[in-house]
Order: sequence, then C-alpha cells, then structure tokens
Amino acid sequence: MSTLLHHIKIDNQPLYYLDEGHGPVVIFCHGLLTNSTMWRSQIDQLSSQYRCIAIDFWGHGKTTTIPESVENLQDVAQHVLTLMDNLEINSAAIVGHGSGGAIAAELILHAPARINGLVMLNSFVGFEPQVNCVKYQGLMAQVANEQAITADLAQTISTLFFSKDIEQLISLDPNLANIVAQFSAELTSYSSAQLSALLKFANMAIFKRDTLESVELLTLPTLVAIGLSGYLRTALESYLMHDCIDGSQLLHIEQAGHLANIEKPVIFNQHLVDFLSKVNFN
Repeated sequence: MSTLLHHIKIDNQPLYYLDEGHGPVVIFCHGLLTNSTMWRSQIDQLSSQYRCIAIDFWGHGKTTTIPESVENLQDVAQHVLTLMDNLEINSAAIVGHGSGGAIAAELILHAPARINGLVMLNSFVGFEPQVNCVKYQGLMAQVANEQAITADLAQTISTLFFSKDIEQLISLDPNLANIVAQFSAELTSYSSAQLSALLKFANMAIFKRDTLESVELLTLPTLVAIGLSGYLRTALESYLMHDCIDGSQLLHIEQAGHLANIEKPVIFNQHLVDFLSKVNFN
C-alpha cells in the first residue's frame, strides 16, 4: 500500500486516511488535536502482518473541512463505517485514542458484528467531567477568539498532552524533545479555515454522550490502556471502563501521559501486538 494519504468524499467533503500493509485490518482513530501521524510507530510495527488504516478526522491533519450535516460522534462513527464499506472491509479491529476511543465505541454499538477487537488508549466513554469541560471550552474559546492556535496556547496544550515526567523521559530518549516541539509546531500551523472545522469537532468531542452503561453490552476482546502520568485522563476512569466491559484487559503505562503510545512505544506496541495476536479476525 502507498504511504500517501487517500480520501473518500462524504457529503462532498474529503475525509483522508492512511492505508499501509496487508492482512487483517486494524483501524486507528486519533483523538482531539492529534491526527493519523500519531500512530506511526504502531503502523511501522504492525504493517508487515496487518493492513493498517489511520484516519484524519474532520478538522485534523489533511482533513481540513467538516460536512454541515455532522452533529455528533455517532455521525463520525458512521463515517468510519462508510470508509470500511468503500474499501470493502467487512470487519476489523479498532484502536482509539482519546475521543477516537469514544468514536470506536459508538461504531461498535451501532455495528458490533463488524469489529473483532477494541483498544482504547487514554479514552473515557462516560460524560466528560464538568471541570474538564470548562477547561477545554476555555482553550477552544481562545482559539476561536484568536482565529489561531498561538505559540503560547500550543505550549499549554502540549504540556497537557505529554507526561508529567516528560523531562525525565527526554533524558532517556532525546528524540522525544523533537517530538514535543513538532507537536507544538503542528498546532500553530492550522489555517483559519481548518480551525472552523476543528472547533466544531472539538465541541462534539467535549460534549459527547455517555455510553458507559451501554459498553456493558460489548462482548468483543478489549484492551483498556492509560498512561499513569497524564493530565487529561485518570486511572479511575480506566478502572470504570475495565469493570463495565466484561473480560477486558487493563494496561497501566508508568510515566506516560496522554500520548503514551508515542512516549512509551516499545511497551505499548508489545501489548498491542500481543492483544491483536489473540483476536479472531475470521
């Protein structure tokens, strides 16, 4: 498969995605303010055995617009199914990060027979706590007022996304410093037009519906993973989801934050490979 991004049209708007490798399909769903590139280490690890599809959701990465008809994450989940139909993919495993995990849950609740396995990384499918909503609304209000993500705001967001122990991690892996700097730089590169789509997606992600009780219905193999040194999600939330999803596995990653798959790729990849090896893709 080409490493170039492809796209499909949904309501005349292009939704971009990466398609690499051959074999059983694994779909990667990023969270708010990230994009398909966050999964590079995982795709490099898996693409020799799996067909890896990583989506740039509305307002993120190469996908700079959003259809007027999109109202919530249920709609976005339907778009993932539309992509699967377009690519003639009957079933897949799905890996979701942040709000991407909520999208994955919505997809499975709508079409459970089409998903073989679920990985949720630093995701929570219940209502967003009010204190978080207020904080995130404040950040997005700054973006709306400035019609840009300023360097100062990008630094604030970057701090929230990486581990509380990021300086120690950088001392062990100096390349992480470049990754942190690149993350901040990408945030400041959004055009004013793309920010409009981003803000609409952000509102849907922040005020997503509560599906915590509904995920009790999930019967597929599930891995719930969280970085224990993050600012955005808590270990308690991972315990709640682990308890709600019968038979799920729980992975706590020490010293990692919201982007645990980037900060601790060896550990996350090891558990991801092991998990997928036990998924029945037939």
